[in-house]
Amino acid sequence: MAGVALKDVNKVYPNGYHAIVDLNLEIQDGEFLVLVGPSGCGKSTALRMVAGLEEITGGELSIGDTIVNDVHPKDRDIAMVFQNYALYPHMSVADNIGFPLKLAKVSKAEITERVGKAAEILDLTDQLDKKPGNLSGGQRQRVAMGRAIVRQPKAFLMDEPLSNLDAKLRVQMRAEIAGLQKDLGVTTLYVTHDQVEAMTMGDRVAVMKRGYLQQADTPQNLYDRPANVFVAGFIGSPSMNLMKLELGGTVEAPSVKIGDQTLEIDPVVTETHSKLGDFIGKDIVVGIRPEDISDAGLSSTTPGQTMTSTVHMMESLGSEIIIHFPMDAESYSIMDAEFEGEDALDAITDSSGRTIYVARVNPRSAATLGGTVELNFNTTRMHFFDPETGLSIRD
Repeated sequence: MAGVALKDVNKVYPNGYHAIVDLNLEIQDGEFLVLVGPSGCGKSTALRMVAGLEEITGGELSIGDTIVNDVHPKDRDIAMVFQNYALYPHMSVADNIGFPLKLAKVSKAEITERVGKAAEILDLTDQLDKKPGNLSGGQRQRVAMGRAIVRQPKAFLMDEPLSNLDAKLRVQMRAEIAGLQKDLGVTTLYVTHDQVEAMTMGDRVAVMKRGYLQQADTPQNLYDRPANVFVAGFIGSPSMNLMKLELGGTVEAPSVKIGDQTLEIDPVVTETHSKLGDFIGKDIVVGIRPEDISDAGLSSTTPGQTMTSTVHMMESLGSEIIIHFPMDAESYSIMDAEFEGEDALDAITDSSGRTIYVARVNPRSAATLGGTVELNFNTTRMHFFDPETGLSIRD
């Protein structure tokens, strides 16, 4: 086993497209690190460069103590698990798992032993004589994992390995893969576009956008202390509510005006956001997660921290209700016109042009579709960003 380090790594294609820009990322020995981001952000390209399947244009890539920029993929001592499993349909499960050992000219006795151990770990012992076509999607994914395990590599590389599975099986398999990685202690770089998958599996999560690393941190720190507005909006489901507002009030008692209503920000916020006072009288981006907005009728409220709106749409999920409500506040999109050559994403609005925002409330809420609802905003959980740079306004 070994760590993986990328130092100022770049990837520029012959047509001039700069897919990876000055990527600096270190994966510790035994760590499970997840690369996540929207399509086209460069996460799979970064993984393929570690594997040696993409040539590095600039920078330095190390596996353990060895710089591997010019090392052939087969000599990097890594094992890759692909999205499509890449199993040989004419071979049995046992032969598929043991194939890399056969190529390495390992003795038959050792192949049988290592395949047997891998099959036991993955609950495939009863499937060893079957062909892949006779297995379920989850079993085929376990076979692909087994083929990686028997190699006893320095690192695992996994490129969206669960994307072909149905939702229920994905939940089961991500728990199994995370548990297996902990048991084996193998350094793992895992790529996914699913931020829920990233948050539940990784020791750390690295968020990418347009070839740039935005932030690499523990899942909880990404959630609680996003470095910029993109990370804030990308991590979390439903997404963080982001609105462009003028910061009013005073340094000691800041506030924002939303339409004809004023929301007073708890003074405790200024203790952890000392630079917020610099933005009094200026536009900022205010973010609040749906779970930090509650039905004021079911909880104690703080004066000045409630807003009244109407219920545009309701989604009852049993354990919670998702309320969509309009506010007179300009939305802020984490995507921009440069992203993938597309126009900025339009905000969802109601018939009067007000932007629709989202709250996650207690299922005992008495809110009704089309009715008036009073919502309590936990302003101590608000996030603030510079609209020019997108960076978090903190200390």
